[in-house]
Amino acid sequence: MRLPQQALKLAMAVVTLFCAVLVTAPASHAAPRADWRQVGTDALTGVSGLTHEGPGAALIVHDNKRAGQPRLSRITYGTDPIAVTRLTWDGAEPVDLEAIEAIPGVTGEYVALASRGIVYRLRVDGTVATVLDYAPLPSIGQGDNDESFALVSRGGRLAALWADRGEGPERPATLYAAPLNFASWGEPQFGAVTKRPYTSVYRRATAPATSPTSR
Repeated sequence: MRLPQQALKLAMAVVTLFCAVLVTAPASHAAPRADWRQVGTDALTGVSGLTHEGPGAALIVHDNKRAGQPRLSRITYGTDPIAVTRLTWDGAEPVDLEAIEAIPGVTGEYVALASRGIVYRLRVDGTVATVLDYAPLPSIGQGDNDESFALVSRGGRLAALWADRGEGPERPATLYAAPLNFASWGEPQFGAVTKRPYTSVYRRATAPATSPTSR
């Protein structure tokens, strides 16, 4: 299954524009909004990725690395306080999950991404997340550290988009896109990859001007 090249180009353009909007938006120094809610209490329950699950619910991944540590939780919101429920991870444990995305058109199934480029296809049923299969991303670059993942659907076909964060001025971030389908046994399978380097303008914060001290 191949996604039309025009769709891939459009997807890459959308991601590039989105990133540009994020990095060029003026920084806000306003106080945090009063309706923010805490969902973690320690280093093991921090949020590294999030996806909408259904009305009043979202799934969050945790970037933990050791066996038995939390990988996935559910946030139930719309009430105060919100509820955070740790889900049981059934299958190969990933190291350092960074993103999770619902599979368009497939209820209860998701793709989660680990930073070293391994994607896990999951089925979430109640409080159990079952790993159906997993596979490496295609065209993993030297030193890639993947931080984001998205799926787009067009005409019943899927494309995956992901990004390596880069490392300093010598290695810019890289945006990737590829057609995606799933084997009958669950394995993610990717088509030809399109990739583009991405460099953002880093704006160093400046100290506010001060008036001379009178003597």
